[in-house]
Amino acid sequence: MIGIQLDDTTHDLKIRERGIAVGETTEQNQYLILATHRGEWKQYPSLGVGIGDYTNDNDTDFLRHSILENFRMDGLAVSSIKFAHSGIEITADYKQ
Repeated sequence: MIGIQLDDTTHDLKIRERGIAVGETTEQNQYLILATHRGEWKQYPSLGVGIGDYTNDNDTDFLRHSILENFRMDGLAVSSIKFAHSGIEITADYKQ
């Protein structure tokens, strides 16, 4: 997916010499879907996982379902979701 890129640290618009940075945004979009809560996207009020709410939650089934549902809403096809103590590994890409 090509779109407007955000700075990895500040999440402000990424600026290059000639203006706003445009490029690959698939991972950025995945991060934003995971980090935001439902209701934070004005145009898509039902989009958002709110992954911070799952801290110390041992039941990963609901989180897995929420990730799958939200990624599908954005057009992402999820190949795998793996949970580990170090984090979550998600393999997903936009459908062609």
